[in-house]
Amino acid sequence: MKHKPLTTDVQVRNLKAAAEDYRRPVGGNLYLLIKSNGSKLWRYDYKIGSRKTLAIGAYPDISLANAIIARDAARDLVKQGIDPKDHRDLTEARKAEAEAAESPFSADADGWLKTREGGAKKTYLRDELMVRYLKDGIPAERGSAAVPGFGAVNSDQVGMAHLLPLLNAVNAPTRRRLLSAARSVIRYAKVHGHFPHDRPSPFADIKLSDAYAPHKSKKRAAIIQPERFGELVRQVDDFETVCTSMTARRRKLIRYALQLLVLTFVRPGTLETAEWDHFHFGKDGTFWIVPFAKLKMRTERAAKGASEDDFVVPLSRQAVALLRELRTITGTSRYLFPGAVRAATAKMKASSGMIAEGSLNNALHALGYKGKHCAHGVRSSASTMLNRERVDGRRRFEPALVEMQQDRLDASTRAIYDRDDRLPERIELMQYWADMVDMMHGAGAQKLRVAA
Repeated sequence: MKHKPLTTDVQVRNLKAAAEDYRRPVGGNLYLLIKSNGSKLWRYDYKIGSRKTLAIGAYPDISLANAIIARDAARDLVKQGIDPKDHRDLTEARKAEAEAAESPFSADADGWLKTREGGAKKTYLRDELMVRYLKDGIPAERGSAAVPGFGAVNSDQVGMAHLLPLLNAVNAPTRRRLLSAARSVIRYAKVHGHFPHDRPSPFADIKLSDAYAPHKSKKRAAIIQPERFGELVRQVDDFETVCTSMTARRRKLIRYALQLLVLTFVRPGTLETAEWDHFHFGKDGTFWIVPFAKLKMRTERAAKGASEDDFVVPLSRQAVALLRELRTITGTSRYLFPGAVRAATAKMKASSGMIAEGSLNNALHALGYKGKHCAHGVRSSASTMLNRERVDGRRRFEPALVEMQQDRLDASTRAIYDRDDRLPERIELMQYWADMVDMMHGAGAQKLRVAA
């Protein structure tokens, strides 16, 4: 059946979908394809060597009048022997090149940083600092001259000469993070068409070991003797009376945070970002389920083919009792340890709503443990003392089990991750550790709370 050409937008708008696709002519080889799903697509048939079809766009994004204009432009190209498809591809490629030429490294760095949101707080803050160094440079401090960044340089013009002064100005760990961030920004720029896909990254083949002396990492300060650790726990209990410079509420929250850190030996950053929604209280046990996206080891796990499950922290009776007390104070907040709420200003970002990074270390410094024991050192304390425990001359707990509970990844724990989560054994381990803490706390002193 022959249909009259479409002449008005009303006619186009009134066309309904059918069980099968159909088309309605406009004229001059332009027609509207009405799909069974209801979409309406403008098509233009032409011939250059063979019969071809140009997709002009969809209605109502492109009106009938504009579809006719596009057809006329395509028809003029065909008369000149130019394929409208090839012409459109070339135009889009030139547009992308123009956009790439106008894309400074700072814009791509900000774009990449946005993809890092939602992960572990400490990791994100480090990424944010690296982006700031790359874009704005490193400010002058301690007699050192400022080192400029290269945020204003177009991404496709960035080279090693821009990055090298920054690498020379920082220590080995920061140098490694800075190079990693620079590589990631270039990869982001490639994906978004701001860096040629066929050109290797200027930072891809750099080996820091070829230009810098190897980094000698220092062990974090940690107390591993039961008697001294017990003294630390007792001082933590007295934190509210020792550090009177803080508000009473802040002193109380810091004390709870340090006590929970001792009982769970998680990473300080994990504790600082803990949310009430991640704690599950039940008859069969109470668990802290740390989302995979917040784990420090998530990248290493994914790269080595290990489990990408959330990390489970079994909670001892002592930890549960502590959390019940804490919930009466901060249970209406998102975070276990909320920080001060501050709106954004011209010079400062809005506060995250969490306790400030480094609060736990600052608290330990206030107790006199600077250089003797740090917040992260609790993990070493627990690992060392648990691995010393023996039953009839044999280890009470496998070293790999302790490593697993600390969310570490090596050849031994990877096999465990792939097999099962060994939850019953980890529940036993965490309760045993909490009981050890009570014993180290001292019989003559009040023990950490025990849930009924």
